Amino acid sequence: MSKKILQAMVCGILFVAAGSAVAAPFSSFEPRSYGMGGTGVASGTSANAGFFNPSLLAAAHKEEDFSLAFPIIGVRAADPDDFIDAIDDFDSSNYIDQFDTARQAIDAAITASDVAALNNARQPMVEATNNLIAGLGALNNKALIAELEAGLVVGIPSKKMGASLYVRGWVVGGTQAVIASADLAALQTIADSLATLTVADSLTGDPLLTSAIDVRFAGISEVGLSLAREFNIAGHDIAIGITPKYVSIETYDFRIGDESDPTTVSLDDAEIDLDSGQLDDSGVDLDIGIAKDFGNGWKAGLVVKNLIGQAFKTVRGNIFELKPQARMGVSHQTEWTTIAFDLDLIENDPIIKDKDTGLGFDNKTQYAAIGVEFDMWDVVQLRAGYRHNMSDSDTSIATLGVGLSPFGVHIDVAAAGNTDEIGVSFQTGFRF
Repeated sequence: MSKKILQAMVCGILFVAAGSAVAAPFSSFEPRSYGMGGTGVASGTSANAGFFNPSLLAAAHKEEDFSLAFPIIGVRAADPDDFIDAIDDFDSSNYIDQFDTARQAIDAAITASDVAALNNARQPMVEATNNLIAGLGALNNKALIAELEAGLVVGIPSKKMGASLYVRGWVVGGTQAVIASADLAALQTIADSLATLTVADSLTGDPLLTSAIDVRFAGISEVGLSLAREFNIAGHDIAIGITPKYVSIETYDFRIGDESDPTTVSLDDAEIDLDSGQLDDSGVDLDIGIAKDFGNGWKAGLVVKNLIGQAFKTVRGNIFELKPQARMGVSHQTEWTTIAFDLDLIENDPIIKDKDTGLGFDNKTQYAAIGVEFDMWDVVQLRAGYRHNMSDSDTSIATLGVGLSPFGVHIDVAAAGNTDEIGVSFQTGFRF
């Protein structure tokens, strides 16, 4: 029994890595923003306005006329529950081998009707079983998460009519161990039966496995056209932008190893058919943003993304949902520096949630982010930031980035990390 449980975990981990399971953030991996703590609602440029606040296309830097960014690539891996350490501890402790060795000694004593051997083997079997119960319990509900995103953007800023086209693709999801209480109870029954076990008895057999690995992820493709214009409202110049977008979604949802459920993937087959867990859907959505340039280096912005929202069910009935997200931002820019602050106005749920618990593999987020950029001679940019999750401070993260932009060519890289996760992003492009 125990070997199959561990096999299920390993299978799930490898499968989710092969499937590039990832989680969708409010923003993107665009490295200028990523290096500045994820800020961008008021500090974005024509190269990332479509990702953060479309109105910035009519309130962007005056020296920008055209921008192209391709490719934009970012990855993130997170182990918020220390799942990898738990697996390493479980494996290095040899709980499975100890359990199997102790059980073989019990079975051999019963077969030989050797009372002395049975008595000698009884306590090691109790200890091995209890250790296995504790080791498996330590793995329960631990998750692994990762992100991958790729995209391109073309932007033409203008106060009269700024425009940007972006294409973005990512995958969102994760894998989680689900150790069934029934399996732990079956092991406990084995331990309890040892006190009265005689050579005339037989040790309790292996029960039907219900422990499993849940694997859920979604492949998402998004195409958006951002349009922005500056309007004079009550004597104030205010930029307003919209991004209508088309969203195509492929969800994948599997349970691996639960022998009591005929819909799960069998460990004995060692094969995973993607089509059996796939469900396709699509929809249209809308982002709306406003921005105000105060003319003295200060700029403020407000954006609502996914205004319509999307909600679908996976093939196993779990919920995939893109809810509306609202964020405000303020920034200050000089010739050499940019300082930005962004704040999520509402709490954001995980993008894929369990139909029964309403929980996802990832945590809820509501970020307050701050970032700074030092621009030296319009050639070298150094960036740093910090993003604090007000819903779960353990997932707050520090960021760093650097950009090189000689003669209008831009190369940007950024990294973010804490004790539980790490992310990197990269892009090349042109800006004139």
